[in-house]
Order: sequence, then structure tokens, then C-alpha cells
Amino acid sequence: MEDVIGDFVALFNAYWYRDFPLVHTHKEEASRAEWTTHIGVCVKACADLMGYFTCFEQGNRTDAIVKDREGKHVAHIEWEFVQPFRPGFNEARKLAKLPKRVRPRFSALVIYTTDKSYRENVRIVASQWGKTDHPLILFLITFDFKSQHRRLKDLETHIFLNGKIKKLRAQKALPWNVKGTRWEHVG
Repeated sequence: MEDVIGDFVALFNAYWYRDFPLVHTHKEEASRAEWTTHIGVCVKACADLMGYFTCFEQGNRTDAIVKDREGKHVAHIEWEFVQPFRPGFNEARKLAKLPKRVRPRFSALVIYTTDKSYRENVRIVASQWGKTDHPLILFLITFDFKSQHRRLKDLETHIFLNGKIKKLRAQKALPWNVKGTRWEHVG
């Protein structure tokens, strides 16, 4: 795995907890717009620390494109609040079908899934990605429902490469569930 991928994965997983849009004691649900903003802030923070630029909603309406100082594409990143098994999901396909002239070093996709739909959602992403010639980092946020609201459980990170998927890491999705941290019992 390329250093730039390992660095992005580590930073994204760390930044996930920063300025988190939920507070355990009085705000347990965030809107779709709040999650979109949170993910965008995480992506930009990662790119900034790595010395890159972040461009939002560019190209083929990609959520974020990370570029180096020469304008070369380092990463194309999409995120989607709706689970992949729902009609209209095409984010992985969109990342896979990039023209060679703008092919990044890697692509990343952030999605949400219930345990019940986990396998189907991963299968759909794998099917849309196929054997694309650059890596896809999949940030997979698992959740269940409490009343009608999503209750986040875990943040898993996977890599798709050469038609294979490998789990890289997993962590709690909610900062206050991470033992021994300053967020534990505070959120």
C-alpha cells in the first residue's frame, strides 16, 4: 500500500472524532447536511496535513478531489448518506469510470450500512468498482436504528485492489465509546 494511502487512512480515522456533530448527552442525531459537512471537513483536514489542496464538487460533480501543487489528482472522494442497496446508488461506479487523464493515485468512498444490509452493500460497492486499476478506500460506517434515528456503531476501513477487498482497520464510530480517551463519558 502506497504511503499516501496509509497516511490518508490514518488521518481520516483520527479526524473522524474531531468536531464531531453529535453530543451523547443532548444531540444524538445529525442531519444529512451535518454529516456531509463533517466528512468534507475531515477530507480537507487530511489533505491539508498532507500538503495537498481540496476541491469540492469539481469534475464530474465529485464530492472532493485532492490535488497536489502541480494540479495532479491524488484522490477522488465520494460520500453517500443512503445505503448502496437503495436505488440510484452509483458512487463507486462514478469513481471507477474516471478517464485516464484524471486518474488519481486512489479513490475513497464513505458510506453507511446496517448490519442487516452489510454484505449486500459491500457486494454492490465491489460490483460497481470491479477490477479498476487504482485502489479504492472504503470507509464503512455501521449503524442500527434507535426509534427512527441512526445510532452509529463502528467505522471500518477497507481497501479494494486488483479485484480483492481487505479490511485495514475498525474503530468505534462514536468518540465517547472509545475507551480511555478524553471523549469517553464526556460526549
